[in-house]
Amino acid sequence: MNEYQLEQILVISRHGIRTALPETLRLLETVTPKAWPQWDSAPGYLTNRGGILENYFGAYFKKWMQQQNFEVSPDEVFVYANSIQRTVATAQYFTLGAFPGLDVPINHKYPIQRMDPIFDPVVRDDSESFKQSVIKDIQHYTHSQFLIEQLNLQLKPAYELLSDILDYRQSQYYQKVQCELADLPSSFNLIVNEEPIIRGSLAVGTAIADALLLQYYSGFTKQDNAWGLIATEEQRAMIANIKNQYINLLFKSPLLAKHIAKPLVEFVNQMFQQQHKLVILVGHDCNIAAITGALGFKDYQLPHQIEETPIGGKLVIQRWRNKHDQQHYFKVEYMYQTIEQLHLASELTLNNPPMHHPLEIDGLNKNEQGFYFWSDLKKRISNI
Repeated sequence: MNEYQLEQILVISRHGIRTALPETLRLLETVTPKAWPQWDSAPGYLTNRGGILENYFGAYFKKWMQQQNFEVSPDEVFVYANSIQRTVATAQYFTLGAFPGLDVPINHKYPIQRMDPIFDPVVRDDSESFKQSVIKDIQHYTHSQFLIEQLNLQLKPAYELLSDILDYRQSQYYQKVQCELADLPSSFNLIVNEEPIIRGSLAVGTAIADALLLQYYSGFTKQDNAWGLIATEEQRAMIANIKNQYINLLFKSPLLAKHIAKPLVEFVNQMFQQQHKLVILVGHDCNIAAITGALGFKDYQLPHQIEETPIGGKLVIQRWRNKHDQQHYFKVEYMYQTIEQLHLASELTLNNPPMHHPLEIDGLNKNEQGFYFWSDLKKRISNI
């Protein structure tokens, strides 16, 4: 590795731990007769714990950069976040940890709580022909018929677990629909200027799973975390898999991923042309899923995590220069906190680091040292 010099880092981060989203809270009140525990922040906002953990992550990241002999001054850093409270606050806390006491501006385009088109995963073509092309592409991507009912059947044990936790059959929602969680009518919709959506079991299950996972990450007491009814990590992973499947279907199949990620990919490409040595972009899980799908990343499993796009996780794209041949290369790591680090709010240090999981890209060759060719990444980006 001594013959390689790290020259540029681009980070695409998911925001840190937040409260449940407003639309989720409205749903949660109807799917159980039980009272939900209260959050310490407004709906959809970064929590106090989320801020602390991002500060820890930033402090660790500074030490990691020093380990890589990567020196960067504040004027060589560009931070850009979606114009939502949780993403801007994540950028603030992370930057404060990485550059304490230094003036590193946090850039965002709009007043808080307005989506930036760069990060907004919306559909721009709702024609029937595009929808059919997307469905065929999802079938090819998943190696199966795109039948949501089949997926819901596979997820039935997870839905039944959720139903038991919620006492769902005694809820307002059940009284209204008279239908088990696994059997809710489903549909796949592409609407211009809206996120792609799968309505029915998968969407409802994802919203509930998200809230329960956030309770655990937030360090709620055992009784306040799913009312003490999640007994094992296996059960928690079953619940998380509902959300994983939802995100994978909507944002990782190549055609839809390229369509959704195009504004972000174009912005990333612009950043590679700039003089900033460190670029930090803060968005959402759908942004990371879509950009990995668009660029052709191979499927991965993250050790010691149950979410495929974990809260606070960071896609770290690194550009390296070979000192001998002066050629540029790259590699990509997923840096993220483990379930335990999130649940315990563990400080990240060189002795207690976040996970570093290398990601691979389909159709690209590595050299003997495990680096991809930078020119190949540029070609891949130009084809989106």
